[in-house]
Amino acid sequence: MFRNELKGLLKHGSIYFLGTVLSRLVGFLMIPVYTHYLSTAEYGINEIVGITVEIIGIVLGLGIAGAIYRFYYEPSEDKDRNLVVSTACIAVPLVSFVFIGLLCFQSKNIAFYVLDGADQWLFITLALGTLWFNQQVNMVYTYLRVREFSGKYLFLSIAKLVTALSLNIYFIVFLEKGVLGLFIANIFTAAIFAVITYPFLLKQVGLSFSMTIAKKMLRFSLPIIPANLASLAVNASDRYFIKAFFSIADAGIYGLGYKFGNVVFYFIRVPFMQIWEPRRYALYNNNAPVEIYAKIATYFCGLMIFTGLGISVFLQDIIKIISPQEYWKAATYAPAVVLCYIIYAMDHHVAFGILIKKKTEYWTYVNLSMAVLNLALNFILIPTYGVWGAIIATFISLVYKVAALFLISRKLFYIPFEWPRMAGLLIIACSIYLLSILIHPDSLAYSFIFDSFMVLAYLLLLWISGIMTHDEKTGVIKITKSVISKLFVKQENVIS
Repeated sequence: MFRNELKGLLKHGSIYFLGTVLSRLVGFLMIPVYTHYLSTAEYGINEIVGITVEIIGIVLGLGIAGAIYRFYYEPSEDKDRNLVVSTACIAVPLVSFVFIGLLCFQSKNIAFYVLDGADQWLFITLALGTLWFNQQVNMVYTYLRVREFSGKYLFLSIAKLVTALSLNIYFIVFLEKGVLGLFIANIFTAAIFAVITYPFLLKQVGLSFSMTIAKKMLRFSLPIIPANLASLAVNASDRYFIKAFFSIADAGIYGLGYKFGNVVFYFIRVPFMQIWEPRRYALYNNNAPVEIYAKIATYFCGLMIFTGLGISVFLQDIIKIISPQEYWKAATYAPAVVLCYIIYAMDHHVAFGILIKKKTEYWTYVNLSMAVLNLALNFILIPTYGVWGAIIATFISLVYKVAALFLISRKLFYIPFEWPRMAGLLIIACSIYLLSILIHPDSLAYSFIFDSFMVLAYLLLLWISGIMTHDEKTGVIKITKSVISKLFVKQENVIS
């Protein structure tokens, strides 16, 4: 059963991975453009506005995607699952429209407090409009994921990527609109896809609303909203502190380092959970053995660590190619951010008992206490240690969060996590990274060869260290032989 589940997870997860990578790829492909056409202060504006609107989005989104995942597979909703989606599709945009409209009238006040003055209000207004349109597009993504329409999800992601890249380049490079061009391109992209895709979703699920279902989803998701806000406080409040104690330019440089560091989260954890989160509820309803959840968590952790190691090792050279020198300091922050996000990414795994038993209030308690801890640490550490104080505060807060969620959740639904194996994976990766820093070659050409060798050494050490089990090694050998044999068969067919 575990192998079949892993096969299905990899099949859909790989497509969702690619789709999410494409949707996030705009920000990374545009980094050379941003760093050459935007000053560090303008990049800081993008960071601060993005975080501010993300806070608003968490509140207005009502945590509805998680509620759809939870109740779409609820046995009592089997007869009319479309009603679950339709209820959310009607409620969220209407509620958001009212509140976003009110916030737009306060955009000058918001800009006064979070940016360098009220005259930067237009950035806030454009970002709020983008948020409203993107909520509708994200609802379409949620529906495609819950139905496991991974091909359609991928197509939509590619189309949105091409549109976003084209508009960003047009407004920033050709029209030379600077950071304003970035915000204009974002709202145009979101509006285009909302207008095209949302009517399709409404046609599929119908225009029906159930107050009973709405109440159940809100009861499930509302306690998670403060928790998500608390998580965002840990992940983003440090930018506000850095701006307040130093400058918006410093916040911009740190934001770039953070963007590189959280690649591992958005490119691995997000697509992985998009398929695993709804799937594990279905497994639970079918009385699947708890060992499945533990194994999946270990493999997920290994993939996160391997990807994070690759980012950390290669970034010290890549950033010198894609950015001017004033941005290079961002690369020194990214590996520490990677470590923080690897820890952060384990939260939904260790907290499955809380979610499956619908005890989401515990999630809220843990996250709120974590947020208080993080804000206090930011206030104490950042004035003295600068950006590194922010990273230390984030690390301590996330360790606290994962440990607390695990201790509570295990009492509700015990999962035998393989902690020694996961710790071994992390220790090997950290050792390789430190070694790569100590003996890194000066030549850029040799550096990429060296970087590749160091990343591959991680896989070799996993093989010989005993962390991989005999069955896992046998499985890897079988898969490798199968792939090679298929390649030879295809080659022979081409030749013949």
